[in-house]
Amino acid sequence: MLQPKKKITKKELKHDPLLDTLEKGKEFYEENAKQILSTIAAVLVLFLLVWGWVNSRQSSKNAAMLANTKTILAVTQGLNDNVISELELVVEEYGNRDEIALSALQLGVAKMDAGDNEGARKLFTQLAKSSDKQVKIAGKLKLAYLDEKEANYTSAAGLYSQVATLDEGMTAKYAKLQAGYAFLNAGNVEKARNIVTDLLLDDPTGKFGDQVKYLEGKVLEK
Repeated sequence: MLQPKKKITKKELKHDPLLDTLEKGKEFYEENAKQILSTIAAVLVLFLLVWGWVNSRQSSKNAAMLANTKTILAVTQGLNDNVISELELVVEEYGNRDEIALSALQLGVAKMDAGDNEGARKLFTQLAKSSDKQVKIAGKLKLAYLDEKEANYTSAAGLYSQVATLDEGMTAKYAKLQAGYAFLNAGNVEKARNIVTDLLLDDPTGKFGDQVKYLEGKVLEK
């Protein structure tokens, strides 16, 4: 059976909860309009600043990557004064960003080949401090090679050993092998022998196995 609808009295209509809430909200806004608008404006400005910063960083990253690609393509055609100048401009403009790691690496190699070991070491050291593992490995390997050129074999062995702990697979094994050669050249036959023993436990094959056997022969000669 249908229930008769309850009539809303004038008193109830006058004090409707929703209408009361809206009315109070309106009153609050009118009383605090200046403060509310200031807060909204501050939040909006902060949002725009963050948005602009993020987009600026992305734009800068893309520009660095493009510059790096252009210089590396130039390097593939052969290093000359113009290419080296381009590498220097890219490194100077973008600092030690990981996006230009290849340009920095090539510039370091060019400086090393030109006899500027100090300039090369500065670039390789920046790479070796990178938070990117592969960039760090590249920097440390070049620093180790530079140390070998300068007959600083103990330092080279230490750097090669660090690379061996940073990576896995063949990169780590080759780094460990080079550490063995460096220790041997530094006169530390015991450490070189330990490295040979560790490498032989993996039963190396192919060209790498031949290199390990060669190092073993050098160690046995001592």
